[in-house]
Amino acid sequence: MPDRWRGLIIDESTPEDAVKILGQPKKDALSKMDAPPVGHWLSKIRKEKVFRMLEFSKPEGIDKASLFFYEGKLVSILLDVKKGIEPVGMANIYGIPFEPIFGQADVAFSPRDFERNQGKVYAKTFPTIYYLAGISEKTFILAGVSNVPSFGGALARSAGVPDKPGSLPGKVEGVQIVSRKLENRDGADALK
Repeated sequence: MPDRWRGLIIDESTPEDAVKILGQPKKDALSKMDAPPVGHWLSKIRKEKVFRMLEFSKPEGIDKASLFFYEGKLVSILLDVKKGIEPVGMANIYGIPFEPIFGQADVAFSPRDFERNQGKVYAKTFPTIYYLAGISEKTFILAGVSNVPSFGGALARSAGVPDKPGSLPGKVEGVQIVSRKLENRDGADALK
């Protein structure tokens, strides 16, 4: 399910629920949520609201989990997954489609590695770091992908050899699940 992790549910679970499930946190602090790489949809929220952050070190299969609570409810889960997950598996794991997102600097400084078609950017070769984004009814999911190839792969990429069509290279090393209740909706009324 794209709105939960280990029995903790976005917009429902409390800090007490997290402690019952995961044990005592390594860190319990207030945060402006400036650590998670969530993108523009939370830009205003991050400046205005303070969140309670519980950090858990090495829950089974995860290097670190940071849970963010607002008004006593879980609104974001940030998972540090150093073992890596195949990017193509994200859709199966969460049951929603994911699309690659590339940094503006990558597109600007390596325009020949990308093409635009109908308002979307597609990679001919993938940068060393890119993101996958999925949107469900209740959440946004952003996955950071490290595409550090083998030495031979690095040589092939530098020579401009494209990746296999339809493949997603690299390993997912971080996942963030964010409540859509935090979505920046400024100006939405003007578009209705």
